[in-house]
Amino acid sequence: MRMRRRTLLLALPLSAPLAGCGAVSRAGKSSDDNASAGGGSSFEVTDVLGRTVGFDSQPEKVVLGESRHIYSLLFLNKDNPIDKVVAWGKDLQKAAPDFYDMLVGAFPAAKDIPEIGSVSNGDLSVETLEAYQPDVVVLTLDIYNAGQQAGFIDNLDNQGLRYVVTDFRRDPVNNTETSVKLLGDTMDRRDDAQAFLDFYHEQVDPVVGRASSADPRPTTFLWRAPGLNDPCSTYAKANLGAVITATGGTNIADSLLSGEEGVLTVEQIIESAPQNIIATGGEWGAQKLKDTAKTSYVHLGYEADEDSAKASLAQLKDQPGLEQVEAFDEGRVFGVYHQFYDAPFNFIAYLAFAKWQNPDLFSDLDPEGVWDDFHDKYMPWESQGVFITGI
Repeated sequence: MRMRRRTLLLALPLSAPLAGCGAVSRAGKSSDDNASAGGGSSFEVTDVLGRTVGFDSQPEKVVLGESRHIYSLLFLNKDNPIDKVVAWGKDLQKAAPDFYDMLVGAFPAAKDIPEIGSVSNGDLSVETLEAYQPDVVVLTLDIYNAGQQAGFIDNLDNQGLRYVVTDFRRDPVNNTETSVKLLGDTMDRRDDAQAFLDFYHEQVDPVVGRASSADPRPTTFLWRAPGLNDPCSTYAKANLGAVITATGGTNIADSLLSGEEGVLTVEQIIESAPQNIIATGGEWGAQKLKDTAKTSYVHLGYEADEDSAKASLAQLKDQPGLEQVEAFDEGRVFGVYHQFYDAPFNFIAYLAFAKWQNPDLFSDLDPEGVWDDFHDKYMPWESQGVFITGI
């Protein structure tokens, strides 16, 4: 469906951040050495690990462990989202080139931001970060977990580099609000963070509330990045898999996988007979397809049009065996922009999943209109392209 103008303000009570990890503050200092937010120029933030991190003043030099943190900075500082960013990862450029092109088109200086390596690839050192003299390094939960195993986090602590941890990917249901607040505090954009969260709640809360009464709860197979991953890769109780459940559906992977993510067999999918298939897609023409994949990717994003999006969704039936799944014949196959899995924009996934899984219960929802409205209010460019579709 083409993005169209229409206002619909709907909004999940997001749970408190994960407990655990004791309070920490500036290197070597307890949190008692710093005043709380609002007391003078010093302040504290709490990240998704429950860590308390103190600052003597607002950070002026920020390193983003992933460049996809820009998703939040765009609505936090619509006029200059790259303000204070002295270096960042290079994931956005590969994972969402359409988004990167929109960013560089609006803010040409973004292409000159120095790129750093990644912990998971083993090409990021603490010495590299120190060269930028950052006031804070923003890490994702995935980077933090990989860094713990690699000794990278210990090195950060030993060198006294201040860092905070966000998460939009592993547990978006519980960590989206905490992550947005954290970034708003860190970037000194608290009012903008709250304005977005008000909008977010207006969209998500009514959906989750209504979905709790859904009966029956239709079954759904979430197909993670077909073409780029092994066939039938999926999420169980994490990531967008959790959104399937929150919006009134039954994620078939929940009973088939022991972990948060994995690969289902075609036989498992056929036996589960999902009533809906939701596949994630993007602007991935430059990426190499997985050798084991029998399909291409689903074309979605700022550069997609309705014809290319629907055609790319229809070819998923070419995966041997999936032609037996009735969802293809019943018009119950859908596509959603993959980057919603790692961004505060996941509110569109809530709206779309709810409407797809329970069309009668959520006939009033207009996720495309909300996406347009969000661009009008919070983004530095106009809405274009196709981010959700169905056949």
